Amino acid sequence: MSFLNLQASYFKIEDPRRVLERWFNRFRYCRTVRINQREVEVKWTARAEREMRHLEQGLVVELQLYFSCVIKKRALFHAAGGIDATRVNDRLGVTFRSIASAVCDPREFASSYPQGKNLSSGKAARMVPRTVEIDFRQDDWEAQFYY
Repeated sequence: MSFLNLQASYFKIEDPRRVLERWFNRFRYCRTVRINQREVEVKWTARAEREMRHLEQGLVVELQLYFSCVIKKRALFHAAGGIDATRVNDRLGVTFRSIASAVCDPREFASSYPQGKNLSSGKAARMVPRTVEIDFRQDDWEAQFYY
């Protein structure tokens, strides 16, 4: 009889240490902005705030809803200035894009996220997330967004 390995599956259970760490390092900063005529609540931790203060140009978080063989949520981080973004404050900007893949090859998808076209229809514009959470953990930026 084989047992289901939840840690290696799509339905994996999150590491309890990470849940506790997130519980103790709550998102202390919060602002509401409008992206595509929808309100988005942007939250970030004190660690992220401290790191943003050290950046020369500020930070832009690009949120992507990526359509390929599967749908994937991605968060990319850029220096401010190169990408048009909605300003959250003087150091942080957020932008959202829905993208359709050029190919539906799982290996190509996993290695390079081939970009086909930006989805700009009315329905695609309404897929903006409701909440964005940003953290700077172990010398790396992290972001999650929720609908």
